[in-house]
Amino acid sequence: MEDLNSEDFTAGAVFHVGEDDAGKRVDAFLSQALSVSRSRAQKILETTTVNGQFVKAKITLKVDDEVVVPPFEIDSEAPVGATPEELERAPEVPILYEDDDMMVIVKPRGVTVHVGAGETGATLVDILRAQGKALSSVGPAGRAGIVHRLDKDTSGVMLVAKTDAAHWNLAAQFEARQIEKHYIAIVNGVPTPRGRIEAAIDRSHTNRKKMTVTPGGRPSITEYEVLKSWAKFALLDINLLTGRTHQIRAHLTYLHHPLAGDSLYGGFHRALTCAPSERASEAINALNGQALHAYTIAFAHPTTGEPMRFEAPLPAGFNELVEALDEAT
Repeated sequence: MEDLNSEDFTAGAVFHVGEDDAGKRVDAFLSQALSVSRSRAQKILETTTVNGQFVKAKITLKVDDEVVVPPFEIDSEAPVGATPEELERAPEVPILYEDDDMMVIVKPRGVTVHVGAGETGATLVDILRAQGKALSSVGPAGRAGIVHRLDKDTSGVMLVAKTDAAHWNLAAQFEARQIEKHYIAIVNGVPTPRGRIEAAIDRSHTNRKKMTVTPGGRPSITEYEVLKSWAKFALLDINLLTGRTHQIRAHLTYLHHPLAGDSLYGGFHRALTCAPSERASEAINALNGQALHAYTIAFAHPTTGEPMRFEAPLPAGFNELVEALDEAT
């Protein structure tokens, strides 16, 4: 199923307790793992199981305990809607296609798709509403129209539903893996010309913000092809066959080829160290995140069934890094 939770777990999650979390109260663990308040964690705990059993908040966890969190709604007290000042600072969202049922948009880098714990500023939902766009009403108000998502610092093409019928249809296509998504990425090092990564992914036990390849995680498949290479970098076309949280970032790190600019997964410092010129160093710094862009998406129109395909142009900062690497060759 397309992973609808990039930075949160409202669609549900399974955690396996590691040594760092052993001995913690279960409500404290959930508060940290889900990025919610302690009181909110205690509410979520009412439907959460530990090793298949419902438990009280005060119990402490042991290594290898399995904590299963069912889907839960975003906190009703969470603010929905950006301030006028936040909307003024927000970038415009380009629209590649629009009809009565749906939109195909280009999400700018640095924009969070929807409201979530710890996030501030105008979300994609806020910006589209400010542009006067109708959005589906499936799910919480702060997630109106959102069928899938991209990480905050990943730019590129996205589908947005305007009607509930379109929302459910597109969601079903994602779940059936009938939607084809390709990404362009710049990675550290040069991988083999083509590859298929089949490696399960789960939340890191040492850093809750990261995902990692680990036995027992969610099955994940990524295919890639090297389009161009330089001495210590490569440009990849990536076909995402499953849609796990941070899947591309975790899989490429597993191959020891983290994304250039990705500070969370070690790709930023390595890219700066290997930059062949001052211009390339400046371009890596200017990315303000990972060099990853969702550039094509293909699907069936949710009402007519017509095959559709759209491409989002590479952002300027991405092109600047490519040109800087070309220049230094």
